[in-house]
Amino acid sequence: MEQGEILTLEDGEKYVVVSMVTIGSSQYLYLANRKDYKKYLICEYYDDEVEEVDNPDLLETLLVKFNEDLKESLPKIIEKYF
Repeated sequence: MEQGEILTLEDGEKYVVVSMVTIGSSQYLYLANRKDYKKYLICEYYDDEVEEVDNPDLLETLLVKFNEDLKESLPKIIEKYF
């Protein structure tokens, strides 16, 4: 999985991989809807599948890490993929 890769989810919507974070042996993705980047999902990625994260403590940790990762690169990502 790479930043900028486009995934089509079960609902038929296309999402762009905006950021990836690894914690332990788990990989997490910040996905933004291709049509509306303000619509996003935080998912765990495994076995070529994505599952939305719903654990509040984990979400808080991930949001901090995604924020750190995207501080400087987010404007470039939005310009390139949206």
